[in-house]
Amino acid sequence: MKIFSLLFGILLLIATFVWFSYFVPLGCGMNPTGCREEFSVWSQIGLIHFWAPVAVSVVAIVYGIRRS
Repeated sequence: MKIFSLLFGILLLIATFVWFSYFVPLGCGMNPTGCREEFSVWSQIGLIHFWAPVAVSVVAIVYGIRRS
């Protein structure tokens, strides 16, 4: 369980950075009406698409490290 928790946390952290830096702006760019929005980690969309998964991944990593 310790290894699974660490692996899950690390992979989720990597996937979160890829998701927020590549796929969220890509989805906005595919909007046919055009999208000129900037995506910041301090915005409401950053809270949903960046900070929530980062918090889950940090909890999983800490749980995996602390588990004996």
